[in-house]
Parts: sequence; C-alpha cells; structure tokens
Amino acid sequence: MTDLKSQLLAPEKNAHPVKILGAEVFIRRLTAFELESHDEKQASLRAESNSLGMAISTAALILSAMVDESGVPVPAQDLPEPEALLKSRSNASLLEALQTIQRHSWGTLEEAKKN
Repeated sequence: MTDLKSQLLAPEKNAHPVKILGAEVFIRRLTAFELESHDEKQASLRAESNSLGMAISTAALILSAMVDESGVPVPAQDLPEPEALLKSRSNASLLEALQTIQRHSWGTLEEAKKN
C-alpha cells in the first residue's frame, strides 16, 4: 500500500502549451490546494481593501503555473518578479492569463478549444 500512497501523492508532471502575456509558454495544472489557497488569500485581501496585494498574489499565481516542456517548474530566477509583471502588463492581460490557467487546472481549457 505504501507504493499506492506514493503514486497518489506524486506531483503531476504535465505541460500544456499556451500563449499568455505575449509569450508562448507551458503551464501546468495547479493543485486543488493551490487554487483554494489563492481564493482564500484573495478574499482576505479583498476584505482589507488591499487591491495591490490582490494583484501581486494573482501575478505570483500566474508565474507559479509556468513550467518547461517536461512539466518542471521554471526557476524563479528565469521569471520576473510579480511586481515587475504588474508594471508591464494590463489588468486585462493578467485576467486573461489567470482565466487560461484556471480553465486548464479545472480541466476545461482543452474542452473549450475543441468546441
């Protein structure tokens, strides 16, 4: 049973090619925990009226979804800081990137592209 437990808890290694924020990148599916944690953090920041914190958190989540073609996370030194991303991209571009990553994480991005 230990092997089964290891298999069930092994991180998913997937890489889906998309174009977001003006770049051709690979993204992974975020875990259920990552998505829920992000939602809770957004709710907390919203309650504090901390819109900059919400934007930084969103940019960080977008960057965390980027992987290489093997599904290995892109090293942080190869990515911009979330604040730098906010300074270079519009809210609309960031929202579109977030929605693409969320749809892929929920398993609906491929379905949407088929239809």
